[in-house]
Amino acid sequence: MAAMRTTSKAALLFLTMFAAGLSVLAEPNNPNTDWFSKAGYGVFVHYLEDLQNDPQQIQSLGKHASWDECVREFDAGRFAEAMAEAQAGYVIFTMHQRTRFLIAPNATFDRMTGYKPGEACSRRDLVEDLYQALHKKGIPLMLYWTGDGPRADARAARALGWKSPVPVEYVRKWADVVREYGERYRDKVAGWWTDGSYPFIGYDDEKLGILAAGLKAGNPKRIVALNPGVEERVKAYSRHEDFTCGEQNRFHDLPVSRWVGGEQWHILSFMGAGQSHIGAAWGMAGTGYSKQELADYVYDVNKVGGVVSIDVLLFRDGSLDRSQLEVLKSLRPGMAAIKDRPAVPPGNLAFRKPAKLLSLDGSHELAVNAGVHFARLGVDGRGDTAALAGGEWPWSYQVDLLEVRSLQRAKVTFAKDGYATKFDIRVSADGKTWETVASVDNHDGRPYACEFATLKGQFVRVCAIKPDGPNQKGTQMAVSELEVYER
Repeated sequence: MAAMRTTSKAALLFLTMFAAGLSVLAEPNNPNTDWFSKAGYGVFVHYLEDLQNDPQQIQSLGKHASWDECVREFDAGRFAEAMAEAQAGYVIFTMHQRTRFLIAPNATFDRMTGYKPGEACSRRDLVEDLYQALHKKGIPLMLYWTGDGPRADARAARALGWKSPVPVEYVRKWADVVREYGERYRDKVAGWWTDGSYPFIGYDDEKLGILAAGLKAGNPKRIVALNPGVEERVKAYSRHEDFTCGEQNRFHDLPVSRWVGGEQWHILSFMGAGQSHIGAAWGMAGTGYSKQELADYVYDVNKVGGVVSIDVLLFRDGSLDRSQLEVLKSLRPGMAAIKDRPAVPPGNLAFRKPAKLLSLDGSHELAVNAGVHFARLGVDGRGDTAALAGGEWPWSYQVDLLEVRSLQRAKVTFAKDGYATKFDIRVSADGKTWETVASVDNHDGRPYACEFATLKGQFVRVCAIKPDGPNQKGTQMAVSELEVYER
């Protein structure tokens, strides 16, 4: 005889609110994210009609068919094998983006829009098949959704009432569509990463709450993130989300702790190199990071409980770009080989912190010189690498210490073939008001160290005033290492 289950009043209230489509607040420091934090990193893939079903895109393998046929051809088993090779802690798989083309049947969507099964929503339930294939490998499935829905499809957009700013009624209808999926899949879907929930299209607390309730339908333990858009730092956005969307165009930000504003710290960026028609290098081939660079980054994020999602190229048949898969395969062995490293030298607060290549006045970021002298190379603890900006002769190198500290000392080591002959070292607690702690002229390129009265600071800059043009002594400043200390 099965044991009798009991349901608490709180749980009943929770379920009642879901059934009514009412807003449900996320729990601060939600323990439902514990598995996510322990996973460490996962793989994110774009699977879309205008990628895998467009013969002009490499992801399609040169093929085109109806969307229904395209989804039917996807090899979920092959994909799961690749994810197992990558030792992915989870997978985030796109269900749609902008268009009417979804990867699983949805009677609610068909009823609202008038589309027949297979014309918009595929007749194959790819979500179910992905879950079954990944579950055999012990890999949780998460899904990508949007807040702006099928806005690019005239028929669906009109049927749901799309316009900007987004109306509440549109959000309610779109939340009903995802509610059908949530109630169908229940604990088979561990979370949603939700794009297009931007304030600038009209999303506010009420609308985010309506959408979040739909996303959690069928499984109140399902974790949700709502995307406000790309921001300079990973930040909490809404009281209705459990983890940060963390969309960034590079892996550079680092968490101070597991939680930010009561949300699980999480970042999403791409491994690919180049530019795609969907922006930056999302879903593109190639590797913008070496195996060691990415292992170092994921290790540093995981060390304090943060999570990293890595976007890679997905082919029509369910396979991955081989070069990217090789990097993914190297991550867990690479991190296992990293011991809990002290800063080099010990006490250096700038070690492996986020860094930028900026104009001299700090108003804008500069390109990476020669495409190889990345900002992170000026705080990597190595003497044979250097950060160097391109496009402007005078420039500033900035490091973010992630929190305000009481600073007393700094040291900059220049590259052998490039140094500043005239430069300032400046400190700021907020990134807006700066205090110059050292001014140097007629420098000969040797490492420079300075001590100063204790100063509260989070940001430190080395501002190269000269050389300010070609054929000058020093050539151009290249920062091999910037060190910052409390004492």
